[in-house]
Amino acid sequence: MKRLLACLDVSHYSQTVCEHAAWAAQRLGATVELLHVIQRNATEEVRQELGETMDLASKPGLLDEILSLKVAEGQLAERQGELLLQAAIEQLRALGISEVETTQREGGIVETIVEREVFSDIVIIGKRGAQANFAKGHLGSKVERVVRQSQKPVLVATRVFKQPQRIAIAFDGGPSSRKALEYVSTSPLFGGLDIDIVLVGGYTDRNAAHIDWAQTQFTGRTGVKAIQREGAPDGVLQQLARERAIDMFVMGAYGHSPLRNMLVGSTTTQMIRSGQMSVLLFR
Repeated sequence: MKRLLACLDVSHYSQTVCEHAAWAAQRLGATVELLHVIQRNATEEVRQELGETMDLASKPGLLDEILSLKVAEGQLAERQGELLLQAAIEQLRALGISEVETTQREGGIVETIVEREVFSDIVIIGKRGAQANFAKGHLGSKVERVVRQSQKPVLVATRVFKQPQRIAIAFDGGPSSRKALEYVSTSPLFGGLDIDIVLVGGYTDRNAAHIDWAQTQFTGRTGVKAIQREGAPDGVLQQLARERAIDMFVMGAYGHSPLRNMLVGSTTTQMIRSGQMSVLLFR
């Protein structure tokens, strides 16, 4: 049975992550694991940090007091996480998903996601985390690191969920974009949806061969259109998103064209940061 890993935090994106998870679970017949990670400083780390900034020997009891506050802080974070997971379960059940499990862990967010994704088929994460709410248009470093390290497809959810009707595959002929296209052509996740295959580049024999290969993957299927345009990849893709009412982009996280540079200064970054649609990324 398919399994989805939905990563939650206390940001506004937890609701839309659940909505994306419910949509995918219904189409795939999948179970959902809700994951919340608590980041907490170890006692020795706190002691070292304080020792670098003040003379603890001259302030008896200060360290114990601060550490007790840290313990209370941790207990609050744990309870907050429990409430977050319970609310997410209720939201998923209201959306028709009953096969739900929860995991709450202490540790590094990225490391825990990578550990848990081994048991999942798709990772779902919000566009920005709890620490990035103040920075509109800023792609959180945790999202970048998750995509860089994940071996599974990562669905980056926008703040407002819209059930996909038309998707676009940003295709450049490279290995990761071929992997993405093959997934779209065979997965029930995209069954019955309109699909645009978008290649950004000049009209060369090489690009023509890429388009021909891509179209053969959808032989006999209606609602599939190949589009080729020249220009800056992020500009072309965003323009097409407006023209064609694209609800979700599917793309390789690494490629062999201007689309390849992943998340720092790349087309992928721009599509996640400024686009109003979700992005499913493949490595």
